[in-house]
Amino acid sequence: MYSTKTATTNNNEFNSSYMPVGINENVNLNAVNVNKSPQGRDYIEFVFVNKDGQTASFTEWKNEKNMWIKTDEDLQRRDDQQFGRILQVMKCFYTDDLLNFEGESFVDMINWVKAKLDQTINSNLPKVDLRLKVVYDKNGYTRVSSLGTFVEPMSVEQSQIKLWKKDLLERPIVADVEPAADPFTADATSSTSVTETTGADDLPF
Repeated sequence: MYSTKTATTNNNEFNSSYMPVGINENVNLNAVNVNKSPQGRDYIEFVFVNKDGQTASFTEWKNEKNMWIKTDEDLQRRDDQQFGRILQVMKCFYTDDLLNFEGESFVDMINWVKAKLDQTINSNLPKVDLRLKVVYDKNGYTRVSSLGTFVEPMSVEQSQIKLWKKDLLERPIVADVEPAADPFTADATSSTSVTETTGADDLPF
């Protein structure tokens, strides 16, 4: 039933739990998580938080050969680029002479990264304040940008972080999916299944 007598308007401000898009200042590294996806793919996740408790994260997955990564050289180049992004975070806390690592596997590398950064996160020393570039992904969710310099200590006076043309700073328009009218009908079940499958294909695993 719809009635003009009972219709309501909520005029309270919506406070997002996610960090706003752009270059955020006075951000801290909150957690480093090492895990496996339900499909068994290894990954490392970095979670950042600002003074308002809003978060942003970025995730690195194990590189594997595919239609874009065809040769051992291609794979090594992707691994080098990936480790460079990860070292951006680590160099906010450690000097180069304290970042010596040689390893054969992705798992060895991410476990080393987590162990080093957990020392910083769990220490009693004052937290290192950071600048962090946050953008939208193609699905309209916020995440840490992986382009160029995306994180640095606030102590850097001449910031090296730049907003690139490929950085999505406006939320892309994603059409809403029509909800099923009756979740117990066969057609509704089929519709839900297609929606879930389509969403899963967008994931990197």
